[in-house]
Amino acid sequence: MIESIKSKIKNNLNQEVKVISKENRNRNEVFYGYITECYAHVFIVSNHIERKSYSYNDILSKDILITFL
Repeated sequence: MIESIKSKIKNNLNQEVKVISKENRNRNEVFYGYITECYAHVFIVSNHIERKSYSYNDILSKDILITFL
């Protein structure tokens, strides 16, 4: 399952994405950016102002939701 998530992220490298991450107390954070780098356990989303790293396990555990734009 993780391998299919990794391959989907790698196939969409440099694509614009919308990342919704669950925060505490039922709050969600929305982040728009581009997938700039992929590593063994994490991938980087950047929007020229800030960079955020996310784990592939975050997608699997549904802590984040990624929408490809």
